Amino acid sequence: MSKEQFRTSLQRYLPEASLDLVYEWLHPYPIKLKIAKPRTSKLGDFKVINKKGPYFISVNGDLNPYAFLITLTHEVAHMYDFIERKTLREAHGAAWKKQYITLLHQLIEQEAFPSDLLPALRKHIARPKAASCSDPNLLNALRGFDEAPSMRIKDLPPGSRFTLTNGRQFELGELRRTRFKCFDPARKKWYLVHGEATVASWEATKS
Repeated sequence: MSKEQFRTSLQRYLPEASLDLVYEWLHPYPIKLKIAKPRTSKLGDFKVINKKGPYFISVNGDLNPYAFLITLTHEVAHMYDFIERKTLREAHGAAWKKQYITLLHQLIEQEAFPSDLLPALRKHIARPKAASCSDPNLLNALRGFDEAPSMRIKDLPPGSRFTLTNGRQFELGELRRTRFKCFDPARKKWYLVHGEATVASWEATKS
């Protein structure tokens, strides 16, 4: 894919100032980038079939441009780490963190992020998490760039019935660390759903 084709395909998802740099990260490698439907379990992922590629990266398409960029950077760091170490073991270990921090610094130098996001981003760089949704400070800062304020599972009253952005319906149960135990009446099963997952609609349980 040429740089112009890349820019045309990704300009609605990425900040303008990041497009050329991200293209330089990706174009030398056999990589397939997928814009995924909203997922409650993850924002993005990296997969590989064999050591020579192709490499597969997916990022949720409902993220705002800065959240999309940080998630994509997270996954590109996995790709670079895999290319260097030829393994996915210790996926968020020191080698991955080094790649991730280096890429984020490149984006900051490129002025890809607004100034009011930088304090939270620099704290994130100092102690990178396995996922940006595991860093509440960064996640809250990124939410300020959403087109509209979003309701999260953790904001709901106990016992609420809610629908996620992917259409799945649940009844809210008890909190277990960062995830809530939620009942799916259609499947008649309990699932653990991250408290930061976005809610499309909800209603309180009638007393």
